[in-house]
Amino acid sequence: MGIALYLPSSQFTVTVLSIAAAGGLIVGAQYVTRPQDTVASLSAAPETVAESDWEASLAQVQATAPGLPEAPSADAVSSLLNAAKSSNVTDTVARSLFINLSNSSAQGLGSDLPTQERLIADAVQQMPSATPQKTFTAKDLLLVDDSPASQRLYGNRVMEALARHTGATSRAVLLAVGKATDTNNPAELEALIDIEKEYLALVNDLAEVPVPKTLAPLHTKILNDIGIVAVSVRDLNNVLSDPVRGLAGLQRYNDMLGEVGRVFTSIAEALSKNGILFNKDEPGAAWAVFTSP
Repeated sequence: MGIALYLPSSQFTVTVLSIAAAGGLIVGAQYVTRPQDTVASLSAAPETVAESDWEASLAQVQATAPGLPEAPSADAVSSLLNAAKSSNVTDTVARSLFINLSNSSAQGLGSDLPTQERLIADAVQQMPSATPQKTFTAKDLLLVDDSPASQRLYGNRVMEALARHTGATSRAVLLAVGKATDTNNPAELEALIDIEKEYLALVNDLAEVPVPKTLAPLHTKILNDIGIVAVSVRDLNNVLSDPVRGLAGLQRYNDMLGEVGRVFTSIAEALSKNGILFNKDEPGAAWAVFTSP
């Protein structure tokens, strides 16, 4: 798939370079509008100044010395940031960085590392949080009493649901994104539409599995985490048109898959601890993958 899978698109690179160029324009504008005859004025000043006239001389020097532009008020900055928001997160982040950079520059900041780190952190916060299409609670589950039979049935039914949705795989997702970023072809991302549907269908199937009461918290987390995985796949559709949203979706997709894997491991360990063992011809035999060293 190429290293492009892990790098922002060319559009995102142009955006970042534009921000850097904007910073240069700010500094350049200050230089152009700054009085340029300061050195000459200072050199032309009398070499000796009477002690009684030092305040007047200081005022004259200060009047001709370059100064920082007046910083905008907090309300003005907030108003500009709100106006900069759009459905395209990359555009919003770029505009917000430019506004914050301009404000910091007006205060004599912007080039120091802490200020740059703060601006980057503020930009990252522009990314909206992800929520599943439906948030499940224990009340949404088909709860049953705990018994060896109910736990065995649960283990088999969960693995049967996973087997019905083999299109919901990280390999398929990364292949689509890799092709799109390598060729800059949005058509390659169309495969993500069906993959998202597969993840959502998997959530619906898992929601119909009878769940032993002791496993309800873990099963609820699986439903909600896979729901966020599906939302992340949707964000990946924007990896070319909105690189910030797309790359954030890719990171969240990987993070949530890891979390789902950890929850499945916890369930597998609970079943094993309760003495629930599956024959090799049962779907539940696949739980061994999550407990094997």
